[in-house]
Amino acid sequence: MSDFMRKVLASKRETRKRLAELPFAQKLVLLEKLRDRSLAIAASSLRQQHRLG
Repeated sequence: MSDFMRKVLASKRETRKRLAELPFAQKLVLLEKLRDRSLAIAASSLRQQHRLG
């Protein structure tokens, strides 16, 4: 495995650990932000053009 991949995987582990340690209320805030972002992407005019194209 390359050094780059080791760094990527280590970073993912650290991020997962940090997220797991958050209080439940903070996880809900993150979930709401992700939902809002997802809705914005779905409504994006670029996404609509890609479907038509």
